[in-house]
Amino acid sequence: MNKKTRRILSGASTAALLTSAAAQVVAQEVNLDVAAEAVQAVEYDKVAGVKGEFTFDQDVVTPADEVFSLFGSVVTGLCAKPDFALGEGSTLVNVGGDFIESYTVDLKEKVSQVRTLLCSCATAAATVNAKITGVLLKDVLELAKLDERVNTIAVKGADGYTAKLPLRYALDKDAMFVYQVGGKDVPSGNQFWVPETVAKYFTRNVMEIELTAEAEVPAVDAREDAYRAEVAVMNTVQGREFAVNETITFEGYSDDCGDAIAAIEFSLDGGETWTTYETANATADKWVYWHFSYTPEAAGTYQLTVRARTQSGNVSPMAANVVFNVI
Repeated sequence: MNKKTRRILSGASTAALLTSAAAQVVAQEVNLDVAAEAVQAVEYDKVAGVKGEFTFDQDVVTPADEVFSLFGSVVTGLCAKPDFALGEGSTLVNVGGDFIESYTVDLKEKVSQVRTLLCSCATAAATVNAKITGVLLKDVLELAKLDERVNTIAVKGADGYTAKLPLRYALDKDAMFVYQVGGKDVPSGNQFWVPETVAKYFTRNVMEIELTAEAEVPAVDAREDAYRAEVAVMNTVQGREFAVNETITFEGYSDDCGDAIAAIEFSLDGGETWTTYETANATADKWVYWHFSYTPEAAGTYQLTVRARTQSGNVSPMAANVVFNVI
């Protein structure tokens, strides 16, 4: 079941129980206290050092309608203002600021780039991996003839929302003005995307960018610690029973928004032992979408626990769990 598109709608809570059917995957919010009590009340069968077959890729994408929904209404106010799908936008961007002559760029008249990139909220578990089409910031600025003193970019939306970044950071990250997601026009006309950066900077319906020489370069906010090395399990096994020696395939994703995922780790004995599968050459600008196949040798009720580890050594502060029955 290694489809290249996954429908994901993740609630803005500190934990989400993700369920899936063939057509879609919908997240349901979980009360942490209730969940913790339920885990303590159940005795699961255990397997030490669980072994299986592991694969991953980074090209599974979220369909455009889910991207627009998730970052337009579900996590209202968290990700560069909520009104993603409201009003008519434009692909015209005005460029101005210190030491430059102002001009206007029509994004659709510039050479476009097609990329698959991650978009993650700083303060919630909301994450998408999207195929986007747009124009690199450096190409929008090619007429600016920047003075070496210019160090800050302010990206301004039509509603007044403004996000400031160090100009060098935005250029080094290959920031883009995106006008299509998954082949569909962005409802707000365009949106500013910055790889490996939280979504509060992904300003919508950009009308103007201002380049200035600041005494102090703005800091770049990172994702909150609780959502670093985020991991989720798609409960494709939900409500099913499996036979002894029947192979069960689990799937899910992990991301860290700035630190590449180095490994996915699995436990079938409540975290007493972990089996590590490295995600060689995974990059930080996209999520890791993984599959893990396990063949049970005995009947019982089991809980698979999953966590991620990043290249810098961070481990998921919140592991993901899924319970399954073998008869």
